Formats: sequence, C-alpha cells, structure tokens
Amino acid sequence: MKQTHIIVGTAGHVDHGKTRLTMALTGIDTDRLPEEKRRGLTIVPGFTYVDLQSGRRLGLIDVPGHEQFIKNMLSGVAGIDMALLVVAADEGIMPQTIEHLNILSLLGITKGVVAITKSDLVEEEWLELIVEDVSKLLAESGLRGAPIIAVSAQTGFQVEELKGLLDQQAAEVQERSSLGLCRIPVDRVFNKSGFGIVITGTLWSGSIRRGQLLELLPGKMEYSVRGIQVHGQQVDEALAGQRTALNLKGAKTEKIKPGCWLATPKFLQETNRVDVKLTLLKDAKSIPRYMKVRVFHGMSEVLGRVRLLDREVLEAGENCLCQLELYNSLTPIRGDRMILRSSSSLETIAGAVVLDVHPPKYKSSNPQTMKTLQTKAQWDSKQNFLLGLENAGTLLSIKEMAEIVQLSLEETKQKVETLLQAKQLKAVEVAGAVQYYSVASDAKWQNDIMFTLQNYHQSHPLQKGMPCPELRQGRLKKLALKQLNALLGTYAQAGLLKILPEGLIAKQDFAISLTPTQHLELTAIVSAYEKNPFAPPDWEELLGSLNISLTKSQEYLGWLFDNKKLETIGKVLFAYGTFRRAEQILRNKYPREFTIAQARDLWGTSRKYAQVLLDAMDEAGLTKRNKESRIFIAREVLL
Repeated sequence: MKQTHIIVGTAGHVDHGKTRLTMALTGIDTDRLPEEKRRGLTIVPGFTYVDLQSGRRLGLIDVPGHEQFIKNMLSGVAGIDMALLVVAADEGIMPQTIEHLNILSLLGITKGVVAITKSDLVEEEWLELIVEDVSKLLAESGLRGAPIIAVSAQTGFQVEELKGLLDQQAAEVQERSSLGLCRIPVDRVFNKSGFGIVITGTLWSGSIRRGQLLELLPGKMEYSVRGIQVHGQQVDEALAGQRTALNLKGAKTEKIKPGCWLATPKFLQETNRVDVKLTLLKDAKSIPRYMKVRVFHGMSEVLGRVRLLDREVLEAGENCLCQLELYNSLTPIRGDRMILRSSSSLETIAGAVVLDVHPPKYKSSNPQTMKTLQTKAQWDSKQNFLLGLENAGTLLSIKEMAEIVQLSLEETKQKVETLLQAKQLKAVEVAGAVQYYSVASDAKWQNDIMFTLQNYHQSHPLQKGMPCPELRQGRLKKLALKQLNALLGTYAQAGLLKILPEGLIAKQDFAISLTPTQHLELTAIVSAYEKNPFAPPDWEELLGSLNISLTKSQEYLGWLFDNKKLETIGKVLFAYGTFRRAEQILRNKYPREFTIAQARDLWGTSRKYAQVLLDAMDEAGLTKRNKESRIFIAREVLL
C-alpha cells in the first residue's frame, strides 16, 4: 500500500455509528477500553487505517461523540487533514453534530465526506429529508460542498462507495511536508514489556528516524528514538501526517504524559502569550474584553483570557486580531489553530489562528499595535520572517533565526539570501562569526544610539564621549556588548559616529567647546594646582574657595584629565607632569641615595605628599628602599 500522509477524523453525535462505521471500513474495532465496551460508546480516540482502491492507506481516528468527552474529541481531531462526519438517519442533526462541525470549521478542515448511517432503519422519503437538512447545515461550514452518502454499517450498504468518496477527497488534500523540523503531540504513553516507554501521536511536521534525538516539552529533556512504528509496522522513518509510535530510550512515564510534545531540539518554545486571529461562532455569545476561556491546542488544554485590543466586545460571527494570555504555557508555532471554549458552560465558542508566539504585551486601542497585528495577519512570509527577527531584538546567527522563525536551516539560509539581495537584511561579523539583523531593527538601533549620544553630549559637554557599556539602554539592552561594538563599528564606517581610542563613543560632529564661565573656572583650577605643584590643594576645598558647584566636579575632572591638566598620583590630584618633574629635581640633587626628609625639603612640601610621590616612584621601579633611605635604580638596569 502507498503510505500517504493524510489523517481522517470521524465526527458526529454520540451513538450515531462512528465506531461501527469505522469497523465496517477497516475491519478493526477501535473501542479498546473495557469501559468503552461496557457502555457502548467511545471515550478516547481510537486509531486505525483504511486501505482504498487507489492504493492509498489513510490514517483514521475515531473520536468520542458524547458531550462529556468533547476534550477527548478535540485531542483526536487536532492533527487531522480531512473529516468523516457521521449523521444517523433515524435521529438526524443533533447538538454534537453541530458542535463537531463547528470545531472542524474552526480547525480549517475543508475536505471530507458526510456519511448518513443507519440508512436501513428509515424510509427513503425520511432519508431524503435528512440529506437535505445536512446539505443546509454544510452550506455555512468549512465542509460546504462535501459529498453526502447514505450507508449502513450493519448491512454494508454503500460502504465501498464511501471508500471511493474518501479516496476522491484525499486526492485533493495537500499532504504535510516532511522537510524541516519535526514535532509530534503525545496522545498516548505506555510501557511495553521488553521495549520500555512507547508514545503515540500524529506527526505534524518533518520526519523522525531511528536514533534521532528529540526534545520533550514541557521539561526540555532529550530522548533518543530506539524504534518506530507506522500503522503497526516497524519502519526506519516516520513522515509528516502519519500516525506514529515511538519507542524512546531512557524515558519514564512520569516525565511524559498526553499533551506533551516531542520535537527537534530547540524547535518549540513555551509561551504564555500569543497573537491570534480570533473567529467567534455565529451562535455564540459575545466576548467581552479579558474574558476567561479554555484554550485547546493539540492534546493540551489550558485556561487563559482573551485580550481584545481594538474593541470592548466581540459580537457573534465576528473576527478580530487580538491576544491570548495563557495561565499555563503552550508550545504552538505560527499558523497553528486553537479552539476556545467558555470556562463555565464548556461550550465551543471560537477558533484562533496563531500569528505570533512571542509577542510583546500591547497597549489597548493603540493604532500602531493594530498595524503590527495586521502585518502579522497578512501572512506574507517575507514580512513575518523579518518581524520575527525584529521581535528578537538582537543579532542572530542562521541557527538562531531558524529556531525563532521555526524553519529548517536550509529554508532559513534561502530566506536570508533572498532578503540580503533585496537589502532588507544586514550582516555583520561578531567575534569571528556572521550574524544578521533586519533593516528595520538597524534603523531603530541607529536612532536610539544617536538619541542617547545627543543627550549625553548635552548633559556632559566636557566629556569627549560616552562609555560604550552605557549605551546599552532600552531596546539596546538585548544586544550583547560584543554585538553592540560590532554595530558601532559599522556606524563609524558610515560616518555616523566616532570611536575614540579610550573606547568612548561620540557623534561624528561633536567637539568640546568651553563656555566663557567654564574657561575661567577651569583656568583657575589649573593655576591653583600649578602654583605649588608638590603641595596640591584639596579638590573639594578648592572648588568651594572658587565658588564652583560640586555638581561640576566629575565633569571638570574628566576635562582636566582628558586635556592633561591634572594627573592622579596614588589617590592624590596633582598638576599634570608633577611626577616626572619631581623625579628630575630629585635625581639632579641626589643621583644615588636620599632620605624622605631630603626629598620633602627639596620639593618644598609636607611629609604626606613626599610619601605619596616616593611610593609612586617605588611602584614605577625608579627607586627602592635601603633601610632609612632610598636609592635610585640605575637606568641601565631598567632597560
């Protein structure tokens, strides 16, 4: 048989014959639990396959129809590609018929067949009325135009014809791509004697081979695939769209539960907030802003709330762009569909298409917010790729981009090349490796840097530039220092700024310019230190005597150091050049040996400052102690 990558899910009201019809199609009874046998109804989804005349083998999921088990129904249909809607001829359309059809529509299922079961129990005229009612119901659903066929699982009436219709519909379904990164939601976990832990699920994307390493979420634990089965047969590789059983090496049942995901390592990321396009059912009650809901994704169910951003209320039948805040994390990717049910009445009320899995928290009623969401909703692959990079807020490698935008490495490389050629993406070398960023991010960073530098120059007019680490403010905080340095290098080459030898950053056109007051005050400070260079004044006392505010202290000190007017010896401020001047005077008078008292008197200073100067000479290797005196070290020794 040809292994196609298509999964068919049954749907319909309880006791309308879904399981009996599945058995007629496949020869397999999907009710496996003792309670299912006792009660005569499906509780958890059953999995099998059907072989068709064309050679296709379709995966078939039989889901519960009872309203008490709607959660189990949702988990069953989450990964299907087409539907087999079942309506019993003796009862016609019932509440769960409508709810299941609504769910299929919200999940984007547009291909399928409607089977009118138990047709042998009713008159032909009644059967015609049921078919007419079903046609009207389909007209306002995702399955509009789907073929309708009367069958009987009991007698076998038109079961083979039903297979033919399934075959025709399957031919129109686009199979899931097995390229790229893989993910599989876990729907069953059990311990098989002699093998260990086995999980089952429908492979949503990519492929899985024996020996492959998969990451479990939540938990971020990694397991190796020991064995693979598809439809009960051992295989080397499972492909997207196939019902798959995986034997995991080293796994434990307490770690893996239904609702978990297995995926390519670092492919999926947990999130508590998603941007979505929300569609409210026509017969649902209106949704107010911040309404509490139950959110279903894959096999998972969490509580959350709807954040309407452009209105106070979403009315029945309307759709909008909004945000879902989740009380517990989920692991969706862009394009996934979610089902929303009310938190109290447990009615299906809406469906959502995921637009962004790592959005910021928006302000309500903000035009820019809605513009951003509209861009996401357009589903332009180029725009959304760039938007994903912008949301990251930093420079990224190819591998990091692939993880964020959730594409394969090869797809990401192709996208990057296209965007580089279109000049919508930029590249820069960071620590020997190439990293990328969008033109839009570049413009924002440039603007932030130039704005910050401008403010710094205004508040520090006597400083030559701003220390690079201080630039990492606001949006720039997400950049590592080495990334920021790489960006600054590109901006310096473009003539936007200059990088000074001290590592300071300044606008290209910035130059220090003293006001008349600053000139007078700084001249007075320099004169005070040069008047008696070996006995300098106390800095704060000097400022006080000159009526200079202490708020100018750091600013003035920076200018005095930068312009070589003052220097620090030990922890004491001296006029610039004092150290070398002191050495020359001392060496001329005492070329070989001297005491601290002799040095003090020669310099005309106090013992305090003489000690500071001599300690500095010792540290510089110019002198060394010799009992109560010091001696100069011969210059040739220093060479």
